[in-house]
Amino acid sequence: MRSLWKRSNGSRKGTPMEKTVEKKLSTKKDQQDLESLIDDQDSENKPKRQKGPKTIIKEDLVTMQGDPLGLHVPLDDEPQEAINVKTRVRSKDDIVVERYNPDVDKGLTTEEVELRQMAGLANIGDTGSTKSIANIIRTNIVTFFNFLNFAIAAWLLSVKAHFTQLFFMGVITANITIGIIQEIRAKKMIDKLSLLTAPTAIVMRDGSELEIAVSDVVIDDILHLSSGKQIPADAVVRQGSVEVDESLLTGESDAIIKKKGDTLYSGSFVVSGNCFAQATAVGHQIYIQKLTNQAKKYKKPESDLLGSLKKIIRIVGALIIPIAVALFYLMTNFNTTGLAYNEIVQKTAGAMIGMIPSGLFLLTSMALAVGVIRLAQNNTLVQELYCIEMLARVDTLCLDKTGTITDGTMTVKSIIEYKNETGIPLKNIVSAMINAQNDPNLTSDALAERFGTAKRIRHRALIPFSSQRKFSAVQFDRYGTFVLGAPEFVVKQNYHIIAREVDKQSQEGYRVLVVAHTSGDIQENQVTGEVIPLALIMIEDTIRPDAIDTIDYFKSHNVDVKVISGDNPVTVSRISLRAGIANADKYVSLEGMPDKEVVRSASRFTVFGRVSPQQKKLLIESLKNNGRTVAMTGDGVNDILALREADTSIAMASGSEAARNVSHLVLLDSNFSSMPKVVSEGRRVINNIQRVSTLFLTKTIFSFLLAIVAIIRQGVYPIQPNQLILIDYLVIGIPSFFLALEPNNKQVKGKFLWNILKAALPGALVVMINSLIIFAFEGPLGMTAKVTETLIVISATVVSLTVLFRVSTPFNKLRRIIFTSMVILFLFGIFFMPNFFQFVPIIPSRFYDSTMILDAPAILLLLVLAQATYPMMHVLSNLYSWIKIFIKTVINKIADIQ
Repeated sequence: MRSLWKRSNGSRKGTPMEKTVEKKLSTKKDQQDLESLIDDQDSENKPKRQKGPKTIIKEDLVTMQGDPLGLHVPLDDEPQEAINVKTRVRSKDDIVVERYNPDVDKGLTTEEVELRQMAGLANIGDTGSTKSIANIIRTNIVTFFNFLNFAIAAWLLSVKAHFTQLFFMGVITANITIGIIQEIRAKKMIDKLSLLTAPTAIVMRDGSELEIAVSDVVIDDILHLSSGKQIPADAVVRQGSVEVDESLLTGESDAIIKKKGDTLYSGSFVVSGNCFAQATAVGHQIYIQKLTNQAKKYKKPESDLLGSLKKIIRIVGALIIPIAVALFYLMTNFNTTGLAYNEIVQKTAGAMIGMIPSGLFLLTSMALAVGVIRLAQNNTLVQELYCIEMLARVDTLCLDKTGTITDGTMTVKSIIEYKNETGIPLKNIVSAMINAQNDPNLTSDALAERFGTAKRIRHRALIPFSSQRKFSAVQFDRYGTFVLGAPEFVVKQNYHIIAREVDKQSQEGYRVLVVAHTSGDIQENQVTGEVIPLALIMIEDTIRPDAIDTIDYFKSHNVDVKVISGDNPVTVSRISLRAGIANADKYVSLEGMPDKEVVRSASRFTVFGRVSPQQKKLLIESLKNNGRTVAMTGDGVNDILALREADTSIAMASGSEAARNVSHLVLLDSNFSSMPKVVSEGRRVINNIQRVSTLFLTKTIFSFLLAIVAIIRQGVYPIQPNQLILIDYLVIGIPSFFLALEPNNKQVKGKFLWNILKAALPGALVVMINSLIIFAFEGPLGMTAKVTETLIVISATVVSLTVLFRVSTPFNKLRRIIFTSMVILFLFGIFFMPNFFQFVPIIPSRFYDSTMILDAPAILLLLVLAQATYPMMHVLSNLYSWIKIFIKTVINKIADIQ
């Protein structure tokens, strides 16, 4: 356009108008402005260039149909962005993908596959949420309390404090190391599981069959699917037919026949047959991936333990700095004892270290790490650390029938025979039909186990079983046609003959099959002639051998079991009753039920049948809203919304990868009998953490109280970092290491933070009371500051040992040895190593400086306080309950008077 304007301007002499234009465009700038304006107008008329990879559709592509889970999402979306673009392509804009329907015998070419991979049309989805090792290390080191401890250590080093003042860093180092090790171990276990269970797919490329990783499947790939294979991507059948098990997707256990043009969903299994199918959706666009994305919208529930730890961090973090600053300021500006700067720093550090509950986080990390290891030894993978705590609180367990109560196989329970005039025994009829059909499945396996497969009879025609038809049929030479299937679909005219017995057996929870005969032929997949029933065969799901014991465990530990299944509720109810589930006769079908009714049903029924994925999630939500702590087991894609909603979710390793990725725990052996061990481990961990957390918070609380007393008195904080070694190691560190690993199968009750506060507060108050008494006698007994500090530290340690005594009772052999050993070490420390702890010696000795020792009044005061410790703790521990009882008694008396 610009060149055209220039040529026309120079080819003519110019009209008056042209001269005017030339005059106005006399400057170079004006000319450039007009040229740019013309270019802009020209560009508006041109189509805008598409950015990113381009897709050219050469023909009408095969498309998917259906939405079995009711997600109401389009099934043929294109990826919105490209991934894995190869370096040899200069720009994403250079990528052009031609979409077409490849020949099933040839498939895509290598070049077409590479272009699809570069354009992001490969089967790459979410594989988990494990952190990198660098991220694990960073998150364990970079914390508020670690930063505070490092800063305190640096401060002590700057004033050249004695090396014993830095012993508190041992706890910090152990805490960091254990946290890093357990998380890395968990990550490696998750990665190993993903690697071991990585599936493969068979595709046609360049006219040859190739076995590739599922992640290497691309859009329009021709998949060769055969019996036993899991479908790697959403696809449409192009050639052949298969019977597909979509139970992982829909929860329905019946197999479905898929023929040319039918949709195959990723995650389903091919039960029988083989076919060629074209991949129509891959990666994030597959149907189950959209369900997984919906699941990710739900917030992960927090455990009470994690919430309590966060509250402790916030409270301590908010108070520790202001208190430390106030102490440092007062000891610096109102120093009447002549403390040097390095001594002020050491005492301020002692207050801060005492207030930081580092031991509590060490205990939690260690107990959870050991829990992860023990669960791994029981073939259970922990993917969410704090779910161990939720296991301890579980009071409701929701599970599916298949894989938990039953083992996925069937057995023939009983047979009822009617008049048989065919000339061939029932056993031979069934055996010959199995051989003629040659279609292995759960039902035929159960029949073969009972009737055998020895009899073979030449057949003329057959009708294969389909879930829509509900029967199969075989026409034999000389014997006519035999039909096997659901009674109401097989025997229509003469159904009244068997109706009563069929209803009775169905109510008992059996799957009822009828064997019938007709003299008519099979014509166009239809049975002709009058069909006469010959026998009823009752088949039942096989209860897992360990299911009854597992259910009994949960009943004896006050855990309610609810069964949520996609199968017939009557059948599921009877199976549940056989497994010993309490109230299993209370069943309901949720098929077509409004959401409000589903919510109401959650607490009224035990067995739920015909449940959709959304309804499973709704049931879990309703139970949680009723104050229940809910664990959910699942193995299918249809379970993942409910798994994400549950307080604790447990997936079977044999189930879908999507279910494993969103679950807190994975049973690697897919064995439901592992559940009692899993729950017991959770209870052991949390009960023991709760029991010994009292020791940690006792120190934290009394450190805060002593700091407040020091601020009010405008005095000196009485404890230095090295004097806390007795409490940190002898009262907390060593005993808690053993106590946290002891068996403890009690159900966890109450709030974690409130429970440990009730247990820790009495001991902390006794330390403060003893310290105030010592301060009160400081003048009358003429005690120096060092003597006062010695008495406070020793009395605080005695109180802490008393707390340890209360935590350890009732004694067993291990706890008695631990407590006795700690007392002996404590006495050894104060009698023979006073200089190490900067104590005033109790007895003179040539092994340490004993120019000054405790006098008789100081020792007597210490003995009186030690003797009064246990009675004071007993009074303070029971004071709240005594007051409640007193008030209740007074109210009752007043009510009686009125």
